[in-house]
Amino acid sequence: MASTPEPSRANIALRGLLERGLRFEQAGALERALDVYTQALDDAATPVREAEVRVALARVYRAMASYEESHREAVAALELADSAEADDVAAEAMNVDVGALQMQGFFDAAELIAQKALARARSPRIRGITLQNLGKGAAERGEFATAERYFNESVAAFREADYEFGLAVALCNSAKAALDQNNAARSLAIGEEAIAIARRQNALDLLLTATQNQAAAYSAIGQFDAAESLLTEALGHFTSAHNATRQAECLELMGQLSEKRGGDRDTALRCYRRALDLAESAKDRPLTTRLSAQIDALMERAERE
Repeated sequence: MASTPEPSRANIALRGLLERGLRFEQAGALERALDVYTQALDDAATPVREAEVRVALARVYRAMASYEESHREAVAALELADSAEADDVAAEAMNVDVGALQMQGFFDAAELIAQKALARARSPRIRGITLQNLGKGAAERGEFATAERYFNESVAAFREADYEFGLAVALCNSAKAALDQNNAARSLAIGEEAIAIARRQNALDLLLTATQNQAAAYSAIGQFDAAESLLTEALGHFTSAHNATRQAECLELMGQLSEKRGGDRDTALRCYRRALDLAESAKDRPLTTRLSAQIDALMERAERE
């Protein structure tokens, strides 16, 4: 019986490492994911395979707020994909840069890259990723009708691709956009599907992100005990995972909850200030700006009274 060619064995080993790294990534164990993906570079026998690994590395660096390293890996992946005329891999690399720019508040630059990525996307999975990034950018700019259109198209693309993780991400973003439009009931309904999918996928980090969204929605409708319980769970996970941005968002919500519940300004101020420190450490400009404004507004109200 003929032996399996070496490239096939290398490809099987690479796929195993990518799947293992992704499990760590989705669980929020970013350092372990980084180690596995770095190891996977040794099994990347072609430019396309190396590009796929570098896309994964770029994602992890982005989640760690190491934006220079993320951009470096995304650019390397794009160059490799271009050399092999692999449009989908190129578009995926561009999308990592889009997400990093959005996290830093550079929404116009992110939009330009996302539109180029959309033109190159070939598969429904990559098209869905690009559409959800475009939707997220539109929502951040307050263009909610445009955001909803992108999110709906993204959900349809992910369903076509049978890509449940991406579907849950899109639903999380859609739930947050609904809440930003003061539609807490719709946010909760969308969030329930996101949570169910994240549980099926065993994607703990995404599950807790959806849980965080649900907490914000419960707070908006005055169900403060339910909101606090969910926030405590989410904050514990994101603290263990060293995810500074998500920790800051949870603390921001806890501060808002303290204000709504009984006007506990001291606790709210402590939450906002700790959240601001974390947001600054994560270089999250939109969140830093928002928290600074909330602290200033709280201080002004205290001075007036």
